[in-house]
Amino acid sequence: MVFWIYSWRISIYHNNGDGTFMRITNGVVVTNVADAYACAWGDYDNDGFLDLFVSNRNLNGSNPTVVNFLYHNNGDGTFARVTTGSPANEYSDSWGCSWADYDNDGFLDLFVAAGNGRGNYLYRNNGNSNSWLTVKLVGTVSNRSAIGAKVRVKATIGWVGYNELRANFGFGDATKIDIVRIEWPSGIVQTMTNVAPKQFLTVVEHQEGGTGSPNFRSVSHSANGAVELSVVGDAGLRYLLEASADFINWTWLGVRTNLTGSIQFTDMTAPNFPKRFYRVVAP
Repeated sequence: MVFWIYSWRISIYHNNGDGTFMRITNGVVVTNVADAYACAWGDYDNDGFLDLFVSNRNLNGSNPTVVNFLYHNNGDGTFARVTTGSPANEYSDSWGCSWADYDNDGFLDLFVAAGNGRGNYLYRNNGNSNSWLTVKLVGTVSNRSAIGAKVRVKATIGWVGYNELRANFGFGDATKIDIVRIEWPSGIVQTMTNVAPKQFLTVVEHQEGGTGSPNFRSVSHSANGAVELSVVGDAGLRYLLEASADFINWTWLGVRTNLTGSIQFTDMTAPNFPKRFYRVVAP
């Protein structure tokens, strides 16, 4: 994890895994002098290790040769500063930065927002022969953008990069991905095995099990105008309830776990509508 302190150096703290952190005091990332403003982690060469880009400010315009820093992860806990190529050599009084595969070739590209009036910077990654996997998640019970989901992979080598909603993994020379495990915010877990690399994988949230469709058992009004709904179906599944006033636009009302074979929903917004339709699904 990186903590930014507005000073001349970067501070990195290693997570000890027990709720404590240890500050890293050696290596080029923390010893290079810079007016660092932002950073972005991403495995730009898909070797399975997260690399680091640091955007630097030209404070008060006092340094006409200021450049940003790109650090390659050596895979052994150390980094090497990259000194060739445009991102590491072009003058840039920079603010924010982010990695994203804008051209969908499996390799993270780099965007840098500059504050010097010279325009922003977009760097296209030319890629290499390393394997990769890009996973796009579509939530059904969880939020549709799958914000909060965890994607875990297992292969000969591999880890995840960030900065866009899709999860980007580099796998070096791996020829297959043993396991792709998705932990949705809803609690649903999906696992895929023997997944081929070098592909864009779209995964729609889905839960295994269940032999029948859920059904409404009863619908009633409370004294305050709220609608009470009872649903029966297979136990052990998560059910999503939605409401509509026109059968076209549906509103998320809530998710319940069916522990005993029946669940109850309460629509507190029902009094705000002259008519109301409901549907329940177990994705």
